[in-house]
Amino acid sequence: MVSKIFLNNVQKIYSDMLAVLDSIRLSEGNQLLTFENCLMEIDVTIRRLKEKVRKHQFDSIAEEVYFFKELKPKFVAEFIFYTSVLEIESNKPQNNIKMLRRYYVNQLKKLESLNDRNRDFYNYYSRGATYLDHKYFVRHSYDLKMHLPQHLYSFDDRFTTSHDFYVAKFIANKKIVSFINEQRSKMESEVIQRIDYRKLEWSSAKVNLVELIYAIHISKVINSGSLGLSQTIKIFEDLFNIDLHNFHKILTEIKARKNSRTKFINQLQEILNQYLVDSDE
Repeated sequence: MVSKIFLNNVQKIYSDMLAVLDSIRLSEGNQLLTFENCLMEIDVTIRRLKEKVRKHQFDSIAEEVYFFKELKPKFVAEFIFYTSVLEIESNKPQNNIKMLRRYYVNQLKKLESLNDRNRDFYNYYSRGATYLDHKYFVRHSYDLKMHLPQHLYSFDDRFTTSHDFYVAKFIANKKIVSFINEQRSKMESEVIQRIDYRKLEWSSAKVNLVELIYAIHISKVINSGSLGLSQTIKIFEDLFNIDLHNFHKILTEIKARKNSRTKFINQLQEILNQYLVDSDE
C-alpha cells in the first residue's frame, strides 16, 4: 500500500515537471536558452526523486521493477533529450543549407548506431518481454554474464539498476529523432519560402515543357483534373515566366514525331532510374 502511494506520488511529480517544461517552452523565445532552463528544472526534479527513492522501501519486486522500468526512465529520458538537442542545435552549421542537411542526416545515423549497440535489449524491451525484469530492473540483481554498461560501478546503486538507463536512452532517442525531423522540415520550409519564383527559369527546350505539361494535364494529378488545359498552361507560364501561346502548335509537332513521341519524359525516366541505381551502390 505504501509503495502504491509512493508510485502515485512519482507520477504526480512527473506530470508537474512536464507542465513546468511546457511553460518554459512557451515563455522563452530563445531556443538554446529554453533547453538550458528545461535542463535545470529536470535536474532539480530528478534530485528530489533520488532522495525519495533512497528513503523508500518497495513492498515487492514487482513494484520496484515498475518504478525502474516505467517511471524513472521517463524523467531521465527528458534530461537526455534536452541535453542532446542543446548540443545538436549549438553545434549545427550556420548559413549553409547543404551542410545543415548533411549534419542532421549524420545525427540520425549516430542515433541509429547507438540503438544497434544494444539491439538485443531494445528488442526485449520493445516487445514487452518481462522474463528478465528481475535482473534488469531490480537493484543489486544484475548478472555479470549479461551485456552491462561499462560505467556500471559509477552508478548510485540505491537509485540505479543495470538497465533503466537503456530504457531512458531508448525513449529519448525516439524523441530526438522526431525533433531532428521537425527541424529538417522547418529548414526546408524556410528554404522554399526564400525562393524568388520570379527568378525561376525553364532551362530546357520549350517543346520539353509542353510535353511535360500535357502529361501532367491528362494524368489529372493537379486538383484531380479539375483544371482546364489553359489553366494548367497558365500555371507553368507564371512559374517559369515563359510564353506558351504556341502550345497547341508545339503539341501538334510532338504528335507528329515518327519515333518516340514522349522523348523528354523517356529521358527523365532514364535519368531517374540511373540515379536510383547509382544511389544503391
